[in-house]
Amino acid sequence: MSENRSGSSLSRRTFLTTTAASAAGLAAAGSLATHPSPARAQTKSGVVRVWGEPGPYAGVAVDGMNEWAQQNAPGLKFEIETIGWGSVYVKLMTDLAAGQPANLISVESPLAYQLMAEGLLEPVDDVVDTIGRGRMIEGTKWEYWGNWKGQQYVVPAHHQPHLLMVRMDIINELGLSNPDTWTWDDLLNAAKTIHEKKKMPGIALALGRNLATAYYFAALLHSAGGRMFDVGNKFEVVFDSPETVETLEFIDRLRPYMPRGATEYSFLQVVDSMVTGEAAMVFYWGRVYGRAAAEAPEVFKNIESFNHARHPRTGNRYNWNDFQGWAIPKQNNPFIDEVKQAVAYYQTKREWLIRYVHSLVPNVSPVYKDVAEDPRLLDHPFFETKKDTIMNYYVHSLKHASNTGNELLKGVNPLAGIVHGRLILAQTVQKVVLDNWAPSKAAKWGAQQLESVRKEHFRLVI
Repeated sequence: MSENRSGSSLSRRTFLTTTAASAAGLAAAGSLATHPSPARAQTKSGVVRVWGEPGPYAGVAVDGMNEWAQQNAPGLKFEIETIGWGSVYVKLMTDLAAGQPANLISVESPLAYQLMAEGLLEPVDDVVDTIGRGRMIEGTKWEYWGNWKGQQYVVPAHHQPHLLMVRMDIINELGLSNPDTWTWDDLLNAAKTIHEKKKMPGIALALGRNLATAYYFAALLHSAGGRMFDVGNKFEVVFDSPETVETLEFIDRLRPYMPRGATEYSFLQVVDSMVTGEAAMVFYWGRVYGRAAAEAPEVFKNIESFNHARHPRTGNRYNWNDFQGWAIPKQNNPFIDEVKQAVAYYQTKREWLIRYVHSLVPNVSPVYKDVAEDPRLLDHPFFETKKDTIMNYYVHSLKHASNTGNELLKGVNPLAGIVHGRLILAQTVQKVVLDNWAPSKAAKWGAQQLESVRKEHFRLVI
């Protein structure tokens, strides 16, 4: 994917200005009146279990679903069950194997791809038709969330990129250049300069045996032009490559300027390093802003997020964008119809979708044009001081989006969920930063692990 890929984002004017057409289309309650109302007089009763990751946004969505239930199925109650990031895969697979999954799950795209290829999810094309297929924000497609062999299996919840988060007070004090112009070499120089002159870690990345490390590594790998599998060539493993070696070498070159404990870091330790003022730069999603605003106002005032530093050879600056969505397990699920109606209800109510986005600004980015163009979206205090950063998370990051489940946005890869479940990428990184392996040796080890996954699960991709 080139730096100037066309059709990749909304303009600032489009995002921040309500067009006459969208203003005229606002219903009094904020809903999309063109879509049919859900069926009424549902007779089932009980608790509809909903899995969600840590954060308030899934709870907001469930509140919207309960509004549907109160109006149409008063015997039902949707209840959120929060699952920690590190335990999602194990919990999900254990409950699926036991035949006791939740009735609705909010899941990251690589895991969703595996589940739909396994035949464990209910198709949702009927829900998509009700939501409206033409609503997608520019730079996205329905299949980014989960489409397999012509059927849609995932309804979008949000998109969620991690970007380069920087303490601009430190950058300006040291006379460093605009982070938006940096290459990998500039990022390395900035980390080194901050470490030497400010006597603090220049950058903090997760390097532990966890999903955060896999995400960080994958974004850098994709910027270098590397991949795990070649989707267009029978999912051949292409991990043992100069690009993988180069990425591992770059991480190892950054490591001296990180906190000493970085080889054990996961998501929350990286958040802590920024919010507490330990580190000057991190790769992270937007949730840091909410916590910094509450706990460290001076840090909040000075942090900004940019698209990642460009690779000096390819010019790419990929982020890990988690195309998070709603999926419906079909095994032993007595509430499939009700879940579909409830999801369609909240997804066609703009006021609920805006409330969802507002629950954690700028962490969960809107996915529908009518929501992005709604003036109510701007009614959040962060827009007063962090407008550029919000635009980067919501819009400008999309031209640089990638993840292991859809590498370089060139095709769905159901094997990626298994790769994450086994923490292969994180272990590959740790071979270098913890065990002192040569990057070339670690790349070969990682490729062998990926080949084992391909051989064992090739049935999913044929």
